[in-house]
Amino acid sequence: MTKNVPHIQAELMNQIACGDKAALAQLYHSLSPKLFGIILRMVRRRDWAEEILHDTFLQIWQSATYYDDRRSEPQIWLCHIARNRAIDFLRKHENRCCSMEEITEAEAGFHTPLSADGGHAEARRLQHCMAHLPSEQRQTLSLAYYRGLSQSEIALSLSQPEGTIKSWIRRALTHLRECIGL
Repeated sequence: MTKNVPHIQAELMNQIACGDKAALAQLYHSLSPKLFGIILRMVRRRDWAEEILHDTFLQIWQSATYYDDRRSEPQIWLCHIARNRAIDFLRKHENRCCSMEEITEAEAGFHTPLSADGGHAEARRLQHCMAHLPSEQRQTLSLAYYRGLSQSEIALSLSQPEGTIKSWIRRALTHLRECIGL
């Protein structure tokens, strides 16, 4: 992403906060494919993902005044909104990942390109770092961040103690921070 894109997106967020529908449309056209991909990876049904994406942009419209560009880039804030909407949807519909087949499919999501153009160095670095995690740590991150499961739900799905799940997630995040260089 170029240095100007976050600035442009922040300006769009300011315009949306002032009620500019054209700015919302512009933001939608630029970010909806990425947000849709995040949501679809979590819910695995196109119709649900479309509904959640719609709800996500409604929430963006309603809460744009709360965006603070000093705390994060717009894309990061918007990805969190999309992810949280998907988690809320999954919890509401009790669409839980419980079989080992579904867990393996969720883990496979880390091996797909993370960006639409595949050219982001950060995405390639993250994929490289994820590939070097032990499989149980990759699974727990996948279930937590792509499927939106809580640590206790992951523990039930994997038949592991909750403390073990917490340790795997903590170790995986520590490894990723060190590997990516944060």
